[in-house]
Amino acid sequence: MPGGEISTTDIVRNALDQGKKVFIPYTYNLDSPKQDQPKSIMDMVELQSMADFDSLQPDKWGIPTPSQDSISSRANCFGGTGITNGDIEAVHTGLDLIVMPGMAFDAQFGRLGHGKGYYDYFLSRCHKVSRMPFRVGLSLTERFLPPTEPVPMSSSDFRLDAIVTGDGKLLRAEA
Repeated sequence: MPGGEISTTDIVRNALDQGKKVFIPYTYNLDSPKQDQPKSIMDMVELQSMADFDSLQPDKWGIPTPSQDSISSRANCFGGTGITNGDIEAVHTGLDLIVMPGMAFDAQFGRLGHGKGYYDYFLSRCHKVSRMPFRVGLSLTERFLPPTEPVPMSSSDFRLDAIVTGDGKLLRAEA
């Protein structure tokens, strides 16, 4: 099975060209996690331009990531600036769409992440303060399981609204 993920560069470029706000994941360790928080979490911080995107450096997983020094001046998707430390602003308009990677996807719109729970914890925070974003999984063709093989899911996992496969198929869950 291929080890990479589908590149989102063209998606980012198109969204910025259309004047859309684009937020990208930023993961970090919490200094003092609360009882219901993991030790590290993900926030979504605003990307200003393609030049900003091109300046991102790969993190330990190879994901283009903003520098730690730039985070405090970036808007986050919860209505504030910089990292949230898991706290959410009271006023939150929310994201319209979130594009999610994964190790495997199934015909029931299940997604198997990389096991850290970043996206599920992030979505649980979104769910508390606003409408849920439309959730799209990007799947290499080889990572989309046969119809009889579901990915393992727990009660804290969120199903997707759509899956785009590497061969260009768009699958949408029924509303």
